[in-house]
Amino acid sequence: MNPTENVMRLYIQFAILLTLVLTTAVACVPAEEGDEYGSTNLALVDGTPEAIGLLSFLNDPTTSIDVLDYEVPLNRRAARNLISYRDGWDRIPGTYDDNLFDDVQEVDSVRWIGPKTLARLVDFAISQGWVPFEEDFLGSWDGVSFSVVEADNTLSLANSASLELLDKDLGLDKRAAQSIVDAQPIATVEELASLYYVGKTALSRLKDAANSHEFINSHAAIQQ
Repeated sequence: MNPTENVMRLYIQFAILLTLVLTTAVACVPAEEGDEYGSTNLALVDGTPEAIGLLSFLNDPTTSIDVLDYEVPLNRRAARNLISYRDGWDRIPGTYDDNLFDDVQEVDSVRWIGPKTLARLVDFAISQGWVPFEEDFLGSWDGVSFSVVEADNTLSLANSASLELLDKDLGLDKRAAQSIVDAQPIATVEELASLYYVGKTALSRLKDAANSHEFINSHAAIQQ
């Protein structure tokens, strides 16, 4: 065997060995338990400040693979899958084929996303100011806008009110009042707005009553 053939053989052996090492290293990147195929038991509820902040952060065009990978940080595969899903076929944010995340379940359905990854994303979103707080705008349902505080007060009223209070004192449609009582406890305004016969009128009356000084003072007195 001449020297050239010997060098080539050594080069090929080295290349094969290097490929095996790199493949093993990638395969050994720790995947968080339950995160490869997503979670089936979510603690993060749509319509909460945390969920809204998470979706706003992921849907923002400045949120890139590198931001998710290095700053959050996430597993590189999770970061790549999230952005690829959001940006669509052209892999460019802000274009016609974007597939923005509508809810937490859609985020969770992406491969390599699970409870631990979601928790990291939420923590980062909170630290960067994506999650609304107190007087910040939370969302609008059936044309009624809520800040975080207004939503909390409204839910406190909806979850503590009797059928008589909702029906007679607040003047809600009796069917809406019954839907609210049957659904207690209600976790979010989004859930409240989804109840049968609960629309703009019911939400407006609940919001106005719950955020009046009389209700806030009486509720504070009860808690003391």
